[in-house]
Parts: sequence; C-alpha cells; structure tokens
Amino acid sequence: MLFPEFKKELQEMKKYLMLLLIIIFSASIIFMAVSCREEVLPLEIEQPPEGLLKLAERPPDDGYPFWSPDGKMITFETDRDGNWEIYTINSDGTGLVNLTNHPAEDFIPSWSPDGKKIIFNSYRDGNGEIYLMNVDGSGLVNLTNNPADDGNPSWKPDSKKIAFNTYRDGITEIYTMNTDGSGQANLTNSPDSDDSDPFWSPDGKMIAFESNREGGWDIFVMNADGTVLANLTNDPESNDGTTSWSPDGKMIAFNTYRDGNWEIYIMNADGSGLANLTNSPADDGFPSWSPDSKKIAFQSFRDGYGEIYIMNADGSGLQRLIEE
Repeated sequence: MLFPEFKKELQEMKKYLMLLLIIIFSASIIFMAVSCREEVLPLEIEQPPEGLLKLAERPPDDGYPFWSPDGKMITFETDRDGNWEIYTINSDGTGLVNLTNHPAEDFIPSWSPDGKKIIFNSYRDGNGEIYLMNVDGSGLVNLTNNPADDGNPSWKPDSKKIAFNTYRDGITEIYTMNTDGSGQANLTNSPDSDDSDPFWSPDGKMIAFESNREGGWDIFVMNADGTVLANLTNDPESNDGTTSWSPDGKMIAFNTYRDGNWEIYIMNADGSGLANLTNSPADDGFPSWSPDSKKIAFQSFRDGYGEIYIMNADGSGLQRLIEE
C-alpha cells in the first residue's frame, strides 16, 4: 500500500515522463522528415551530367539534302518541329520554309528536274507512301496508294517518270511509275535479294541502285528497262548505298562503311577511281550534287547531331549550311 504523498508524487512523475516521451517522439518524427527531405531533395533538382542535353534542348537533326535544278535552293528533311518535315532553304543558308506542316513523318525529298515539283516519302497514311507536291507545299497527291511500304523516290531527268523502291512483293524491289502514279512496273524482279534507293543517270538511260544480290550491299547500275546489270563497287566486306549521279554524268557519289564509319566516296561512272571525300571519324551520308557538278551537299554528324554541309566536288571547302 502506497502512502498518499508518495502516490501523488508517482502520478506527477508519470505525467512528466509521458510529456518527455511525447517530446522525444515528436523530435524523432521531425528528424526523420528532415532526413528524408535531405535524401529526396537532390533528386528533385538533380542536373543532367555534363555534356548531356535535355531532350527539349537538343539541336534539330537535318538530313537528306537535294538541290533545286537552278542551284539556288536545297530541300531537306528535318525534325526541328518535333517530327520529320520537308523544308526548303536558300543555298546560302537563308530563307528556311516548312513545306509539309503535318504531324506525320515526311522525309527523303527529291526536286523535279523541271523545278516545278517535289516528291517525298510520307507516313501520313500509316505506311510508307510517295507523295507529290508543288515547290510551295501545295497540291499534295499520293502517287503510290499501296498498303506496302514505298520509298526513296527519284526523278527521271525529263520529269516524266519516277523510280522508287517498294516492299509490295515481299522483298524490296525497284519500280518505276508515271508522275501521276500510273504505269507502276517492277524493274528488278529479284526474288532472292533486296534492291533499293534508285537514282537515274542524267541522260535517263540508266539507274544506279544499292543491292545485296551478291552478298554485301553494293552499288549496281542497270538500263532504265531493268536489263544488263553491273556491280560497280564489288566489295563484299563493305556496305555501299545511297547513290547520287553527277549532272555531267561523269561521277557517282555514295555512302560507304568501308572505313569503319559512314563516309562519302565518289567514283567514275564505271566504278573506277574511288576516292574518300569526307575523311571524318563522324558519320557522313546522303550526298547530293549541285546542278553544275561542282559541289556536293550532304548530312554529317560531326557536331554530334545531323546537319547539312556543303563541300567542293574534291572534298575541300567544307561549310555548314545552317548556323543554329
């Protein structure tokens, strides 16, 4: 039995002890909250590693340039609006214009030799189709209208026919069609190989293209009716493709991986006289000759992203087209 005085003191002690426990518990909660905030806070404000850009700050990729027949402008593909669009620009880097303005992917443009039209690839119908438009972006027409993927269009020099590659036969083949989309015909008819990326010779008598029909990817030429094929590069250890025939008919520029990265080479129209024009550790590709055969526009990743460069036909005089 406890004395009344001691019982009273014990009750007081319990009260103070309970208060002390509450204070300790509250302090621990505050400490844990601060500790957690100290751990989380750096994650909320963490900056990207040095040299790494946020997606919104990434420079645009520009590629696949193609000269206008008068040499005053270049059309090209770019993702500067968040998707691939077809633009034009003056050959001095001024006057940038978006021609397509569409949320679907539009790319690989080619200017008609008469200067009136531009053809390009588009996925606006859910698959790869070839579209035609006026040089101001108006008058859009789907030329291929096929559920298979069609792409890489190239104009015949008289502006009356278009060559392109298609997957409608279960393998990639080279077709031609009239400029209204009629008369589509298979030129290569090669069920055991892929043939793609055609480019007409300036006299309209031949077509250069890339093919893996002899193992590796090589540059071939054939007559405009698909007969008499010849392998120009004949290098089974390399990958060669994306040809561009010089307007004077003497040279062919193309992409190649024979040096361990993508470079731009030129060769004589018979496959002789191969020369590396770019000689850069970065990837370069998609060459396009100027109408006077003195310059080549191309895409380069030498600055870390796709840009359009122009160089002389011997690889000298390198200059970037668009200063971002």
